Amino acid sequence: MIIDTTQQRMLVISDLHLGNPFSKASQTLLEFFDYARTQRFDLCINGDGFEILQASFVSLAYDSVDVMRRLRAHLDAGLRVFYIVGNHDIVLEKFITTFTRGESGSVGSIEITPFLNVTTGGLRVRIEHGHLYDPSFVRHPALYEWLTRMVGPLLHIYPDVYRVWSWYEDAMQRLRAGFSSERALQSVYYEAADMLLQRGFDVVVFGHTHKPEDVLLAPGRRYVNAGNWVRSGSYVRLDHGNIELLSWPEQMPLLPT
Repeated sequence: MIIDTTQQRMLVISDLHLGNPFSKASQTLLEFFDYARTQRFDLCINGDGFEILQASFVSLAYDSVDVMRRLRAHLDAGLRVFYIVGNHDIVLEKFITTFTRGESGSVGSIEITPFLNVTTGGLRVRIEHGHLYDPSFVRHPALYEWLTRMVGPLLHIYPDVYRVWSWYEDAMQRLRAGFSSERALQSVYYEAADMLLQRGFDVVVFGHTHKPEDVLLAPGRRYVNAGNWVRSGSYVRLDHGNIELLSWPEQMPLLPT
C-alpha cells in the first residue's frame, strides 16, 4: 500500500461525486484530465470520486466511462493516479491491496490508499479526505451511512446537500467553542489539520466539506481544502514545493483566508 511518495508535480481534486445527477464533474473533468496529462502532472483524487452510496448504478456507470478512459490515458502516458478513499466510496477500502503497486511496483494501476504523505520541494504534505474528523461520522458511523443513503433523493431538489450539512457542523462547532473555556479553532477540520501539522507536516489537504479553503492556521502551518466538483471545479496544484488552490477552468488562485 502506497502512503508515502515524492511528487514534484501533482494536481489534487476532491468530491467529484460521479453518479450524482447534478454533479458537473463528468462534464468538466475531461478537459481537466487532458490538461493534467499534457502538462505532465500526476493526479490525486482525494475521496468521494464516485457516488457509490447515493447514486444508482446506471447513473454511476454513465458518468464514469469517459472519466475512466481519461485516467487510463493518464496511466498509459507514464503518469501516476492516486485515489484516496472517502466516505461516499468507502467500499473501495476493500481494493486497497488489490489495485496498488506494492513493493515490486507494477505499472499502470490506480493506487488506492487511505491517505497520502507527499514530499514536494522540501515540504511535507498530508492529503486525506477528512471524513474521519467529521463528528457525526466518528460517533455514529452506521447511522451516518444510513442517513447518507436516505438523503439521496434530496439530490434532485438541492444538488449539494452535503454543503448544507457542512454549514450545520460549522455552526455547532462555533456553538461548542462559545461554551468552552479553552481556545478552540473555528472548525473541527481546522483542529484536525492543526493536529497533523504539529506532527511535522507543512501543509494538510482535506476534501469532504465541499468548501475550498486556504487557511494559515499558524506561522508555517497551512490547511487547504480542495473543495468539490459537484457545482464548481477547484483543485490544489503541487509544483516543486509551490502549493496553490486554483479554480478550473479559469486557473485563477482562490485567495487564502
